Amino acid sequence: MTIKQSNEDEKRVKIFKALADVKRIEIVRFLYRAKAMHTCGHIGNTHGLNKSNTTYHLKILHDAELIDIIRDGQFKLIQLREETFQAFLPGYLDTL
Repeated sequence: MTIKQSNEDEKRVKIFKALADVKRIEIVRFLYRAKAMHTCGHIGNTHGLNKSNTTYHLKILHDAELIDIIRDGQFKLIQLREETFQAFLPGYLDTL
């Protein structure tokens, strides 16, 4: 018997890989509890990350569609995509 892999399976893998790092979980927790958009710099400073590390972690979270990055002039504002969590990990955010 052959089981076909769906596009949602690939998305799940990206989500699990994105959440397989303590710093990224801390960023998700921060954004969820804050209920607001924050700049990349503020997120990095809050979590003790330099600019390069902040960009790296945010890119992984964005590629997994866990956050949105909104450009506002020279700033990038970050917000959580709660709909992705609700669709693929219902109840996860409440555990943070």
